[in-house]
Amino acid sequence: MDAMTPARFREQSRAACRDANLRAVLDHATRYFIGKRSASLEAFPGREEHFARARAARLRSLARLPDLLEELEASATAAGTVVHWAADAAEARAIVVGIARQAQAKVIVKGKSMVTEEIALNPALEAAGAEVWETDLGEFIVQLAGEPPSHIIAPAVHKSRQDVAELFAEKLGLHGQSIPELTLLARRALREKFLAADMGVTGANMAVAETGSVILVENEGNIRMSTTCPRVHVALMSLEKVAATMEDAADLLRVLPRSATGQKMSSYVSVLTGPRREGETDGAQEMHLVILDNGRSQVLADPALREALACIRCGACLNVCPVYQTIGGHAYGSVYSGPIGALLSSLLLPQDQTRDLPFGCTLCGACARTCPLSINHPKLMLALRQRVASGRANPFSAAHSMLARHPLAYRAAVAAARAVDPHLDLLPRLPGLPGLAEFAAARKPPELKAPFRARRNKERQ
Repeated sequence: MDAMTPARFREQSRAACRDANLRAVLDHATRYFIGKRSASLEAFPGREEHFARARAARLRSLARLPDLLEELEASATAAGTVVHWAADAAEARAIVVGIARQAQAKVIVKGKSMVTEEIALNPALEAAGAEVWETDLGEFIVQLAGEPPSHIIAPAVHKSRQDVAELFAEKLGLHGQSIPELTLLARRALREKFLAADMGVTGANMAVAETGSVILVENEGNIRMSTTCPRVHVALMSLEKVAATMEDAADLLRVLPRSATGQKMSSYVSVLTGPRREGETDGAQEMHLVILDNGRSQVLADPALREALACIRCGACLNVCPVYQTIGGHAYGSVYSGPIGALLSSLLLPQDQTRDLPFGCTLCGACARTCPLSINHPKLMLALRQRVASGRANPFSAAHSMLARHPLAYRAAVAAARAVDPHLDLLPRLPGLPGLAEFAAARKPPELKAPFRARRNKERQ
């Protein structure tokens, strides 16, 4: 796969729109996720109250984040965890590579972690001479394919069963067709890596300030293996993922699995408070917690946009987003995709790389209605658009803004559009109109029977 970047979002989106197989796979997968989540929430008594409690817990943590991080460091250190602070991706990579070298780690197993993707950890560990294996099934699949993950909770959502079967045959020499067969093949291949691993690397769904605990949520058991089989466990956490108390963490855990995978509770929830103690039979002998900033402090200081940091990475907003359903995750060119990904990438990466991401949104509001924490994605997206627009002249945005401020000009433009509408098929052949020609070449909209304003006024009567 060619390297994708957020700076090429428009080009990558157009290519994804032309991929009929991708759209079919995404349609099937997102419908499945939406159905599972809906069924789970229908059987969730008092769900709105639980959502409100989870939101309150996250907002309280963000309001007290500097103090909670200090408390977390003290509690974790007291429990025997070595705490490291990383200002940016380069510093985080250097810390983890240093731990691996000190441990003389030759084989490293990893649990699913978006933060390790964000800092490009795997290439750094491999450059240091380590053999690195993703152990989440979806991450294992995309690692074999040489691709980044395309969904927050389902990294290989863009792959069909047949794609995976062909990949296993090509890369591993293993042959299977059914999902149980393919899963068993991956299990056998990875079990050897767990037993040989010197170091395990994971993310953290959250950490608890009052106890110094790291909480990890999963369904496959690979994270538990990655944190107990190797001698050394390194957990990487972005600094906003702190819960003040175990009670707050419980409020979040009641919401996260239902919204992510439609489960009452994930199959495995691990609460790790320091390394193995005397008399215990499993667990890492050495535990490290790397707390990553990488631009988040600046977001926290921005009252208009800090709400984006409340995200618990359930992925529900991706599944209902019409843009994500059409183009998938890779088109965003960033680790984080979908509505929350467009926000986070725009906030954490330089604006010259991400200026198009906030515009890859219909503002339909499906994401905000689905978010268990009621994050207002469209409002945040509009704030980002305003900041992007203030830094450059966009002729289409400027023209729309002018028309919106002048009703007579707007009505004249609508009349002109209605006159042109029956002849849109001619636009690709007209010189001097590249934007409109490109639009018309990709779609044939239905005939405009009446202006939106007229139809809306009629509905209100």
